[in-house]
Amino acid sequence: MKILCRYFMVDICLMLIICSSVNAQEISQKVIWGIGQADDSYTEFALAPNRYKEFASEGFGGANRYYVIGKSNPGQDWPYVLPGPKEGLAGYGYWAGRALHQLPIFFELEKTTDKGTSELIVNFLEVSAKNAPLFRVYINGKVYEQQLRPGKSGELPEKLDPNIQNITFVFPSKNLKKGVNEIIFQNMTGGWCVFDEVKLVGPDELVMSKIGNTVLKSVAFANFEMREGNKNFQPLLVDILQQENNSEIKVLVDDQEIVKNIEVGHSVLEFNIPAVSSKTISEVKIYIDGDIKFKEHLERAPKDPIVLSQYVDQFMGTSGSRWMITPGPRNPMPMVQLGPNNQGTVWKAGYEYQIESITGFNHTQEWTMAGFLMLPTVGAWQTKPGPEYSPDLGYRSRIDKTTEKAKIGQYSVDLTDYGVHVDLTATTRAAFQRYVFPMSDVSRVLLDAYPDAEYGYQNLETEITWIDDRRIEGFVHHICDKTGYVMTQDYKLYFALEFNKPFESMGGWTDKSKALEEMNHGLTYESVQNNTKKIKGSGSVGAFINFKTTANDTILVRSSISLVSTENAWLNLEKEISEPFGWNFEKVVENQKDIWDQYLGRIEIETDDYLQKVKFYTNFYRALSGRMAWGDINGQWIDMNEEVQVFDDPDQRLCSGEFWNTFWNVQQLNQLIAPEFSSMQVKSLLAFYDKGGWLSKGIFAGEYSSVMVAEHGIPWIVGAWNSGIRDFDFEKAYVAMRHVQTTLPLNTYPGGGRVGNESLEPYIKYGYVPLNTKLYQSYVSNTLEYAFDDWCLAQAAKKLKKDKDYELFMKRSGNWRNIFDSKTGFMRPKNADGTWHEPFDPYHTPGFVEGNAWQFSWFVPHNLTGLVDAIGKKRFVARLDSAMHQSQKVNFNALGDNFSKYPINHGNQPNMQSCYLFNYAGVPWLTQKWAREIQEKYYGIGPRDAYPGDEDQGQMSAWYVMSTLGLFQMDGGAAAYPQYELGSPRFEKITIHLSDTYYGGNTFVIKAKNASRDNKYINSAKLNGKKWDSWKIPQKEIIKGGELILEMKNVPNKNLFNK
Repeated sequence: MKILCRYFMVDICLMLIICSSVNAQEISQKVIWGIGQADDSYTEFALAPNRYKEFASEGFGGANRYYVIGKSNPGQDWPYVLPGPKEGLAGYGYWAGRALHQLPIFFELEKTTDKGTSELIVNFLEVSAKNAPLFRVYINGKVYEQQLRPGKSGELPEKLDPNIQNITFVFPSKNLKKGVNEIIFQNMTGGWCVFDEVKLVGPDELVMSKIGNTVLKSVAFANFEMREGNKNFQPLLVDILQQENNSEIKVLVDDQEIVKNIEVGHSVLEFNIPAVSSKTISEVKIYIDGDIKFKEHLERAPKDPIVLSQYVDQFMGTSGSRWMITPGPRNPMPMVQLGPNNQGTVWKAGYEYQIESITGFNHTQEWTMAGFLMLPTVGAWQTKPGPEYSPDLGYRSRIDKTTEKAKIGQYSVDLTDYGVHVDLTATTRAAFQRYVFPMSDVSRVLLDAYPDAEYGYQNLETEITWIDDRRIEGFVHHICDKTGYVMTQDYKLYFALEFNKPFESMGGWTDKSKALEEMNHGLTYESVQNNTKKIKGSGSVGAFINFKTTANDTILVRSSISLVSTENAWLNLEKEISEPFGWNFEKVVENQKDIWDQYLGRIEIETDDYLQKVKFYTNFYRALSGRMAWGDINGQWIDMNEEVQVFDDPDQRLCSGEFWNTFWNVQQLNQLIAPEFSSMQVKSLLAFYDKGGWLSKGIFAGEYSSVMVAEHGIPWIVGAWNSGIRDFDFEKAYVAMRHVQTTLPLNTYPGGGRVGNESLEPYIKYGYVPLNTKLYQSYVSNTLEYAFDDWCLAQAAKKLKKDKDYELFMKRSGNWRNIFDSKTGFMRPKNADGTWHEPFDPYHTPGFVEGNAWQFSWFVPHNLTGLVDAIGKKRFVARLDSAMHQSQKVNFNALGDNFSKYPINHGNQPNMQSCYLFNYAGVPWLTQKWAREIQEKYYGIGPRDAYPGDEDQGQMSAWYVMSTLGLFQMDGGAAAYPQYELGSPRFEKITIHLSDTYYGGNTFVIKAKNASRDNKYINSAKLNGKKWDSWKIPQKEIIKGGELILEMKNVPNKNLFNK
C-alpha cells in the first residue's frame, strides 16, 4: 500500500515549515548567526551580479568549498545562486549526467540547550520561473525540505526582480550540539534559487564560539580494531577540514599523547589507542595549535578487527554515473551485477544516488543490456515503473534513504511505500535476495521483462513459466540497436528463480493487457493473466508471484542467469548457491567478503588517514568489478552467431568491455595486480577471432561492437605477453592482430555489428586519415590511435622475429607526423590533397573523437621523445604546464562534458596520460606535481565527485590506483622490454603481493617516506639498496620482487632523474 505523503523527516523529528512570520515563543530568542542581509538584494554575495556560469568552476557546490561562520566572507564564499541538478549553467549536461550541488555551512557552539526550538530562516530573492526547485536542508544530518514557488524572472538567474519567498524551518534546539554543527543546502529537483538572507535564530542559551582554521567535524572511537605488530588498537577517528595553512594536532586519551600534522583539506586522522577488553570510559582531549578544542569522556568497547573490504564505499561515484555503476553485491569480474535501478530510459540511466525511489533490482548492468527487474510489492497491481518524481503512478517505491546501505557482500534498503525491507547478495553467476514483508494477503514479487535501461531497445519475446510452487524460469529476448554505434545487441537472457516458501499463484501481463483507469488505490487492469502457469508475449511483459505474508515474514529468492539456456541457469544456481550455501543468506555475504579481501589484499597501503583508505580501496574495487565476464559454470558461452561454444578451461569466461585507451588504466592494473584477468581478456579476444575471424573493439554479451575507435585490444594482447602473461597462443594472436591492421573493415558483420578499423583505407592510402572522409567514425585523430596500434604490433613482430613486418609497422607507427604541424605545434586536420584544414583553432576545429587538437596533440605514447623534439622541449613544457593550470580550475574535468572547451580533460579516455608527459621532457618533478594534483582534485570521495567524468568500466578508478602507487606505463607495457614510470606515490608504504601463477608470488614494497598531501615530490630514490637515478624502472625489477625507497618532500629535487 503506497504512502502518498511526499515530504518526510528523518527520525520523526519535529518539522515545521512556515512561509510567513513565526508565532512568538515563550523562550527568548536571538539571532545566532547570519549570512547576507534581508535587503531585497543579492549583491553582497559571491558571483554577483551575473557570474552564475562560474558557479562550478569556482568550486561552489563541491566538497572543497564550504562556509565557516565567523571566518568566511559572503562576498567571496557564499554564492548568490544555488543551481538545480539538471542545469547546464553549473556542470550538468546530457552526456555528463545530473550535477550534485551542496552548500555546507559550519558553525561552532560553546553552549547548547535542550529547551525550545530553533529556526533556520532562508529568504529567497527569486526562484526559477521555469522549474522551481525542491529545496532541502540537512541540519546535522536531519532532513527538512520545501517545494518553492515558481518565480517571475525567467530561465536564468540574471536581471532579477525581487520576488521574495521567506522559508522558516523550525526544529528542536536539542538537535544542535556542542562543538561543530553542519547545515547543508541542496536543490533536489528543479532549477535555481537566489538568496537574499540566511540566518539561524535560537534560544538565548545558545552561545557561539569561533572555529578558527580547523573545522573539527567529529571525534569518535572507530567501530573496529586494527592490529600492528602483536598489539590491537582501536583508532580514535578525528574528522577534520583544514581551511588554510597546516596546523599541529595533539590528542590525549587517558593521558596517552599523540601529535600529528594537519594538512589543508579533508582528512579523517587515525590515532591508534590500545584496544580495551571491556567497556571503558576514556577522557579525550584535543588541542589544535596549542588551543584546546575538544574535551569529552567517550565510551568504547572491544570491536572486531577491520578487513579491507570494509573500507569500500559503494555509493562513491553513483551520481551522474554510467549504467554500469550501481551499488550492490558484485564479485570481481562478475556475470551477475545485482543492484538497484531507479531511472527511466536515458543516457547514464541505471542508478542515480539523488533519486530517493527504486524501480527494482536488476541482475545485469552490462552495456547495451537491460536484463530483467525484480521488486517486492504489496497491494494493487502496477505494471509500469512510473516517473522518478511521481512514484504513485507506477510500481516504483520510495525508499528511506537512511536505511540504504551498500557494502561488499550486501545491499539493503527499506521500500517505504510497501513496508518491505530488502537485502541483496550474490556470487559470480547467481543472486540471492531477502525480502521482509508486512502482514498482507496481497504480497507479491514483481518480475518486469522490459525494464528501463541506458538505451532504448525492443523486447521481441519473453516467456515466464511456473515450474512448481517454489520455482519459476524463463527468458527475455531483447534487441538493442539504439546506441548510435553500428551494432545490434541481440541476446536471450535465461533465468531461474527459486523461493524458500511456496507461493499462492502466478499472474502477469503482456502487451495486450489494457489499463482502464486510475482508481483510488492505484491502477487496475483488465485482461491480465491470473493463476496462470505461463506468460508469453512481446513488448511490455511481466509477472507477479503472489504470497500471503505474516508480519516480518521473510521471503528468500535464489536466482541465476545464462545466455545459453535455462538448464544452465539452474546449473549455475545449483553450483554457486544451492549446494554450497543452501538458504543461508549470511554465508553468501561472507563468501563475497572473503573473495574481495583476497583481491584487495594484493595491495596493502599504510596511511593514518582513514579517508585515504576508503578512497583507495573503493577505487581498487571499482577497477576490478566494472567489467563483466560471461560464461556458465560448465564452460559454455554464446558466440557472435548465437551458437553455443565451450571453453576448455572451466575458469575461463568471455570478458566484456571495450578497449579504448585502457592501456592507461585497466590494462596496466590487471597486468600487475590481476594478471589472470588480463589473460582471460586475451583469451576472450582470441576465442572471438576463432569463431568470427576478427578481433573486436569490445565484446558485449557475445556480440561484436564498434565502440570506440582503433583496435586497442592489440596493446592489451602485446602488453600481456611482454609483461610475462604467456598462457595463450601468441602466434595465433599475432595473425589476428595483423589481420585487423591490414584488412579493410566489414560494414556489416553477418552476425551483427561492424568489425575492423573504420578509416584503414585512407590511413594506408595517405598515411593519415583526412578530414571529412564520410566513413563511419572516421576522425583525423584515428591517425594517432592507429599509429600506436601499429607500433604495438611491431613489438610483437620483433618478439616473433618477423623482421619485415617489424619494419612495416614501425614505419606506419610514424604516421602521427603526417598530421603534426610544426608551426603551431599541434596535431591538425589535413585534407585529402595534403593541405591543412583552415581555419585552425586547437579548441574547436573538428576531427578529434571526444576531444580537441589540444588534447590529442599529446597522443604519441610510443614515441614521446620524438614528440618533444617535434614541438620543442621548451614549448612542450610551457604549453603542457599552462594547460594543467587552466584545467586545474575545473578539477581537470570538462564541465558538462564540453570536451572542446579545455586543453586537458582527465574525465575522458584521450587525455589520461597527460601528467606523465613531463617525464619525457626532462622535468619529472612536474609529473610528480600534476599526478598528485589530479589524485587530489579530480578524484573525490562522494557520490558525484568520486568520478566527475566517464568512469567507463573501471578506467578512472584503475588510473587512480596505479597513480597512487606511483607507477604508470605510457604504452601499457607493450614495449618489448616494459618499463614503469615513476609519478607521486600517495602512501608512506605500499606492499604489492604479486601473482603466484605469473610472477612467482613475489612481493614488491614501495616506501615513500613522509608521503602526504603536501609531500608529493621525490627527493631521492633507492632500488634494492642502491641509488636509483632514473624515472623509469624495468618491469622485470618489480615482478621479481624487491624494495623501492623514496624520500618525499614538499619541494622538488630538480636534479633528480634529470640525467
